[in-house]
Amino acid sequence: MKIYWAVDNVPELKGLDKQEQKRLFKECNKEGRKRIGSAFWIRLVIAIVLSVVVALFLPLGGLIGGAMIGVFVAFLFIVLVQSPTIEAGRVWLQEQGYPKE
Repeated sequence: MKIYWAVDNVPELKGLDKQEQKRLFKECNKEGRKRIGSAFWIRLVIAIVLSVVVALFLPLGGLIGGAMIGVFVAFLFIVLVQSPTIEAGRVWLQEQGYPKE
């Protein structure tokens, strides 16, 4: 599975101006959530539960510990929720004729 860190990582959106990329990226996310259905919510709950478990049971304190947990939570969200949603939304973008030549 490819991980989409930013709008520029979505091949169908390359070469478009930033405003159009942002608009299509939002549409891609919305359409991707529709297409994967309940799997989106299941993945979101799993990411939240894992984040809470890590935050509660890892003995990391202070600023550095909080930053490490925050990075882990962001990574979980990107891998478990956002990337599969974008992957499903890419199919919609391709159906709409993107990338435009």
